[in-house]
Amino acid sequence: MGIIDRLKDREMTIRPMRPEDVENVREVGQIAWSDLAMQDIGRRFRYPKRSEKLIHSYMTTEPEGCLVAELDGKIVGSAFCHVWGGVGWIGPLEVHPNHQNAGVGRALLSACERYLEGRGCQVIGLETMAHMPKHVHFYLSSGYTPTTVVLILEKVVRGSEVPTHFVEEVPASKLPSVLGTIADLSRRLSPSLDLTVEARKAVEGRLGSLFVAKREGAVIGFAVLHTYQKDEEARFSSIKALVTDPELDDKDVFDALLERCEQASLSAGKDHVLLRLSAGSPQLYLHLLGRGYSLRAVNVRMVKKGVYEERGTHHMTSWAG
Repeated sequence: MGIIDRLKDREMTIRPMRPEDVENVREVGQIAWSDLAMQDIGRRFRYPKRSEKLIHSYMTTEPEGCLVAELDGKIVGSAFCHVWGGVGWIGPLEVHPNHQNAGVGRALLSACERYLEGRGCQVIGLETMAHMPKHVHFYLSSGYTPTTVVLILEKVVRGSEVPTHFVEEVPASKLPSVLGTIADLSRRLSPSLDLTVEARKAVEGRLGSLFVAKREGAVIGFAVLHTYQKDEEARFSSIKALVTDPELDDKDVFDALLERCEQASLSAGKDHVLLRLSAGSPQLYLHLLGRGYSLRAVNVRMVKKGVYEERGTHHMTSWAG
């Protein structure tokens, strides 16, 4: 069953995504992003399709929170909900260019908000591109408030000599033994946050790797690295989260986890690493510049419900799908 809306005398349905929808969702997303690139840079660019593996991981984690918009029986848009404990975020939300500015995006956004409310999220938010007035206006006019500028950094990885002897990769067999600590570190970073779902997706869903940093047997930090990308994105890996105990806020732990992510990227045949961090931490930004990263783009994090803040300096989380 789906939510039925009237859209200019035509019937639109918002419903959960099905496995047989995935290729249509990928095609609509590709067309939407290719059109956006044309608007943004003024030249035609065929944007790569979103990873099928990534979409299936979203559907496995939140099967009722992956939504499509159907108009006259055709998929014209999609949106994905993500639940990190009490934090819910939305993205990507994509609408075919032929059906933009007609209410499809707002219907999808409202359905996502209802879903996240039903999942008990105390915080509901998203990230969007700061330089696209249309996108920022869409979310502002939907009740979202900008809270954080998010910097997107990139590095060409060649390896270094940062000590990583206290960082280890977590195999599937040992995942249950660290999930409790990951949940605890997440809550220390932000009270409503729980990143165990991302740890599970990386290891069990084979999207990448989970690393933990230990001292005297205790986990004091962790990192989630995605290395699943194929085809046009083959050179890139991305760090989904990197968290150190905010009570210690240890730069050496941060650097060791980051180094292991970079090493794992090279091992997976990817010599470019992408990461996202809050611009509210200029100290960390300057540190990353010193480690060879450069600024590539800027997002804005926006929140409609609740208050979201992160403690400490040495951490990164990404609300980008």
